[in-house]
Amino acid sequence: MIDDFQVPDEYLGAFRRLMRRMPVELQTDEAFLQTLVMYLKLGGEKLARHRIEVEKAEFVTAFTIVKRQLPEVPDETESTDKEETQDDQDQEDENDDQEGEVADIDPDTIAT
Repeated sequence: MIDDFQVPDEYLGAFRRLMRRMPVELQTDEAFLQTLVMYLKLGGEKLARHRIEVEKAEFVTAFTIVKRQLPEVPDETESTDKEETQDDQDQEDENDDQEGEVADIDPDTIAT
């Protein structure tokens, strides 16, 4: 397969080492071999070796979904309403305090 496939001379030694690590079905896959040469050019032999290991790994294709009931989360709008009511009350208290200070000034003092 190496004879049919064009591998640059600078990567030929690494490519042959990688060929020994590959499963037989990957050694005949031309698209994978082209990808492997690209990995050799971009990241070297270590990256290409990692790609082979990923390709050889068997991933679980079947899995079971476990249905669980989620815990109840308190409604956020209730707490927000309470906070807004408290904020409104605080603002009114501040306004009352400011108005009270103005009203305590004696009008005769200002007129003089």
